[in-house]
Amino acid sequence: MNHPIDRLWIDGCFDFTHHGHAGAILQARSLIPPASTDSGVLLCGVHNDKDITYNKGGKPVMTQLERYAHTRSNRWCSEVVEDAPYVTQPQVLDAHNCWYVVHGDDITTDANGEDCYQQVKDMGRFLVVKRTGGVSTTDIIHRILTGITTSSDPSLCESHTSELTRYASNSDGRSPWCYVFDGKASEDKMVVRGGFEWISHNIVYIEGDFDLFHVGHIDQLAELRARHGPEQRLVVGVSTRDDCVMTPLERVLGVLSCKYVDAVVVEPHTRPEVEKIWHLDDPELKTGPFAYLDKATILKRIVADRDHYIARNTKKGMSGY
Repeated sequence: MNHPIDRLWIDGCFDFTHHGHAGAILQARSLIPPASTDSGVLLCGVHNDKDITYNKGGKPVMTQLERYAHTRSNRWCSEVVEDAPYVTQPQVLDAHNCWYVVHGDDITTDANGEDCYQQVKDMGRFLVVKRTGGVSTTDIIHRILTGITTSSDPSLCESHTSELTRYASNSDGRSPWCYVFDGKASEDKMVVRGGFEWISHNIVYIEGDFDLFHVGHIDQLAELRARHGPEQRLVVGVSTRDDCVMTPLERVLGVLSCKYVDAVVVEPHTRPEVEKIWHLDDPELKTGPFAYLDKATILKRIVADRDHYIARNTKKGMSGY
């Protein structure tokens, strides 16, 4: 019996909601057939803090409200289902008219060490996508605890064109949308061509490092979008500072996954000629419900629970603390 795949479910903690999470959501959305572009739906179930704490033995870095909002801002997410059960249940899928759940090719276990997806696997209701290698919440926490920082990558656009193109896709996960430029928003520096006509004077520009890309940043992008309306294109310059925890690629892909963004300039050296250059964390932009959230706040949370995170990471094979 063939079951519809124009309405899919994906769930998770989505802590930090880094580009690995975004990549899983993108892959899940891409499973919906092109013929279902207009009607296709991807539901993203997000676990609450209590269930995560119970099953993982420690609370997530980002609160459930932060994780709900961040996931909701993802370009390929149709709808967020809050308080999704930690162990995926067929009756929950049924209640949301989804036959299949999508997950990466790694194993997720509950508090008893059992596969959270075993029941739906046994029922043939499980679809696998490839886990994004090289990034995880565990790895990011490890970098923070050990003081590892990253530097700029002059070859980023040349070396990662295919990834940039995938993450620049429209809400259907296939067709183009975002433009990507290397250093300057101009035709000769275009790495990925977007899905709309580029008009250089019809843009709003904001620049920053967007390190630990979080919902506090997203609030600011949403504020710019609300101020200037849908006709103006929101262009984000992603630069690198000496204290960045995330690599340039991780930060660029994170920004590209945000539904408010229309273009990204990687390591900008020339700014567009616009009426005003906005800078990340400008007090005028910090008006949303997550205005309190910044990089320093996230770092303090991790340091405050340092012993817990070291124990958890050591168990997962991390060292050097």
